[in-house]
Amino acid sequence: GNSSSSLVAAAAAAAAAGVAAWSLWNLWKQQNPKQRKILVSEPCLTSREEKYLMSAFRSTFISGGAGSYKRRLETEFAAMCGCKHGVTCTNGTVAINLALVAAGLKPGDEVIVPTFTYVASAAAVVTCGGVPVFADCDPELGLVDPSAIRAAISPRTKFIMAVHLYGHPCDMDAINAIAQEHGLQVMEDAAEAHGAMYKGRPVGSLSNFATFSFYANKIMTTGEGGIVVTNDTKLAQQMVFLRGHAMSPETRFWHTAVGFNFRLSNLLCAVGVAQLERFKELFYGRQRVITSYRQNLNGFKGIEIKPVESFSFPNQTETCRPSPWLACVVLPKEYAYKRDAICDELERRGIETRPFFYPVHTMPPYVNYKVWLADGREVKGNMEASARLTVSDEISARGFNLPTSVGLSKGDLKYINTNVKQVLSMMLAEKAV
Repeated sequence: GNSSSSLVAAAAAAAAAGVAAWSLWNLWKQQNPKQRKILVSEPCLTSREEKYLMSAFRSTFISGGAGSYKRRLETEFAAMCGCKHGVTCTNGTVAINLALVAAGLKPGDEVIVPTFTYVASAAAVVTCGGVPVFADCDPELGLVDPSAIRAAISPRTKFIMAVHLYGHPCDMDAINAIAQEHGLQVMEDAAEAHGAMYKGRPVGSLSNFATFSFYANKIMTTGEGGIVVTNDTKLAQQMVFLRGHAMSPETRFWHTAVGFNFRLSNLLCAVGVAQLERFKELFYGRQRVITSYRQNLNGFKGIEIKPVESFSFPNQTETCRPSPWLACVVLPKEYAYKRDAICDELERRGIETRPFFYPVHTMPPYVNYKVWLADGREVKGNMEASARLTVSDEISARGFNLPTSVGLSKGDLKYINTNVKQVLSMMLAEKAV
């Protein structure tokens, strides 16, 4: 039809001008919004990423052993986080694994992990021999509750993992105070919180070490990838050592410990450097999307849109700035049971959603691990939900994510906001706005 003919003509003109094929695809998507599915999150790639990727390709330094882009990504991302050292890894999950082993985790050691998180937080603990002990979350933001952390501590506890869930920084002062009292190490799982600030300090610099993910749906991406940042020079050196099969720095191909191959390709680091140079554009581009949802949808039929622009913890005046990773819709408690039907209807209208994470303790490999609640009670995932009464179960069932890509146009946002209102009006009884 006319659309196809126009695309062919545009392709010919673009080829003559040397424009990349992906820019044509983006142009077509913008001109044909109803002929595509609006995804929850798409990477925002430009000619800069292409240029740096081809530069790394032509340099022939394409592995993770060397390359200028690898060094730049490690140094510059760490600096953005207020840290001296960055150690890139193949993904955010093995970044947790590498950091815990390098920091001294031994088989049987306990790591306190929020149960309301993506499963990678707990899986990484298990795969390096640790024992996850789950802590429940607070009812406002779904962040790990310091009272539950305190209840979960035992003589075998060695680490506390603070997960900055859906871009919201945890109450790090409270968590660090508990850790100092008990002689524990703290790590931040900041996979979803690039650029977040806690009381004026960047996420990543608030603990012994922090891990980030560069997966394709994150604010900045390398396709696949991750990084550990820290101000501990000895820990950084140990991570570099273990990451490269624990080869002796003095004698090549002489290995003095059992290590890993967790190196991130210089090709992918090149994409990461380009994304990092564009970080403000990517950060505020997503913030623009969430602001649109907040202005149009917050309070409609009683729903909440998160993350908020800024927030303070109870009895504190200093503010925190979340990272705008994914827009979150939180339904009123009484309508949690309609969450999946709402998402199915939006999907039918070409709007992809995704449900909130399931609490880790409810999934088959983890049902026998302990879960500690803020009131000091211990439960397990193999108990009936009515018996365990976790806040995490309740919040998980009420939430879902809306599309939050930088490339969403005004037309896209109008379409999403309009259809969300229509679907909520169909499925929810009247609520005060």
